[in-house]
Amino acid sequence: MPRTNPYGQEKDGDFGSSVEARGWQAGYDAGVSTPPDVPQTPSTRHPGFMDAWAEGAAAGNADGRAEGWRLRPVTDSSGFVVRVPGAEPESSGESGDMGGAFAVAWKSVGDLPLALILQQFAPGAGTGAHTQLAGRALDQVIADKGGPAQLYLPLCVSPPHELSGDALHDAGYWHGDVSDTFDEAGKAATSHALVRVPHFSGLVRYRPAGTHNFWDWLPLQTNRPDEP
Repeated sequence: MPRTNPYGQEKDGDFGSSVEARGWQAGYDAGVSTPPDVPQTPSTRHPGFMDAWAEGAAAGNADGRAEGWRLRPVTDSSGFVVRVPGAEPESSGESGDMGGAFAVAWKSVGDLPLALILQQFAPGAGTGAHTQLAGRALDQVIADKGGPAQLYLPLCVSPPHELSGDALHDAGYWHGDVSDTFDEAGKAATSHALVRVPHFSGLVRYRPAGTHNFWDWLPLQTNRPDEP
């Protein structure tokens, strides 16, 4: 089982989740997607964040070694990390009209798309500036609403453009609207690919994962089979 955030329920007074909780999660996300060694701890002004980050990175590295490494979105012109050594895509397990177009799935981690899914799925329930814990917040919102079992977000790498205030757009991604229907989201991703030059077009699939920023990347199969 993946290790869980030991600081997950701590609070910083009126400022929400503790610095240590956010640091641990950020470190874990880096550790589980940076094989084979534990990544170097960043320098920050808060020693509690740094210490928790180092703990999280070690936990993520251990889970990556034991349960498989994960892709992680990046925020520059290169788009998604194309391949993680030792990681291979699995069958997406999806059926329906669009099943054949999204036949594989990569294990992925990162708060960026989950924060956007949370914002669209439950407006007003966002994590504020503490996006490192977007997965935990989204998991809780889905539990409170009594479902759905899965959510999908059409997504692709987008050419550079002016800042818009949309975190995904500003990081270099186009996205559609979140949906709890695979075929609906798949049609949106395919329609976007038909009218623009696609860059790693596909779907983010979120399935409740407790405290973690875990999701799956389902690439549209017009891309080369060895990359998302």
